[in-house]
Amino acid sequence: MKEQYFYLHQHSNDFDEFCTNALNWDLDYRQLEHGVFTSEILTYGNSRFIFSRASLTRRLLQKGSSPRGLITFGLLAKPEINIYWRNKDVSGEQLFIFPPDGELYSISQSDFDVFVISFTEEKLDQVCAAFQLPSFNELINGHEVFQCNPQMLTMLRNFLLHTEQMFSSGQYAINNALLEQLENELSEQMIHLLEHSTQPVNSNKQRRRDIALQSAVNYIDEARNYIVTVTDLCETCNVSQRTLEYAFRERYGLSPKEYTLIHRLNNVRKLLRVADPDKEKVSTIAQLNGFWHMGQFSSIYKKLFAELPSETLKQSST
Repeated sequence: MKEQYFYLHQHSNDFDEFCTNALNWDLDYRQLEHGVFTSEILTYGNSRFIFSRASLTRRLLQKGSSPRGLITFGLLAKPEINIYWRNKDVSGEQLFIFPPDGELYSISQSDFDVFVISFTEEKLDQVCAAFQLPSFNELINGHEVFQCNPQMLTMLRNFLLHTEQMFSSGQYAINNALLEQLENELSEQMIHLLEHSTQPVNSNKQRRRDIALQSAVNYIDEARNYIVTVTDLCETCNVSQRTLEYAFRERYGLSPKEYTLIHRLNNVRKLLRVADPDKEKVSTIAQLNGFWHMGQFSSIYKKLFAELPSETLKQSST
């Protein structure tokens, strides 16, 4: 039986739709800033190799996991981009590797643009052996982010940009032979880059406010439709309001109160996206998440997502 391959190139103005179209990824995005969300995704591959480029607007909290059974590399498409990823500040001058079956947790800004390339561990081990290197896992030694040789990284980024442009323009048709050729070329470039990386990048040192912030976010996640107050968070995390305020603003660009509000608004949006508009009402879903004044709720919802909640509900039927 022939290997099945897939191809997708799509623009979207809805991050739930984007998550659905991000093939082989398990994703949950939450919008953290006001305005219209837009995205573009190009992805193609098969069961052994996947090439993707994704660009997203608006500051987002991203959760989920990378394609199962594969080793996935990430490289920001522009050197000036930065993201917070798995307790590390990652720049465009670094290569990062998603841990197999590990949780993706990152905060991206409105300029987010990334290449993600996935291979089987068997393929990477074969390349390592051909280069007379240790196995892939021995090569990375448990590290996830690598400071790379600038010239080599620029060459890789240019190759990825050229490859993406070839397929997005329709210049080349996808087929298994071409995918195999790209798989061979890119796996060798990735291993070569790791071999000559200057140093691995360690996780950020956990400060007291970082630990308190994680406890606060976990508490908000578990609260579901309960309206969490700043006082609740301070008591739970055993820190002052000032410490918590600084921690949230440093990480999310939001106060704790703003974060909890936006969290509940995202919860409402996710429920509206899957609700039956003929059977369910906006007011019922809003009230389940602690919004009782419909006029005020509709106003703040539209300010964040650039559409009324009733418009989101109608889209769920299309």
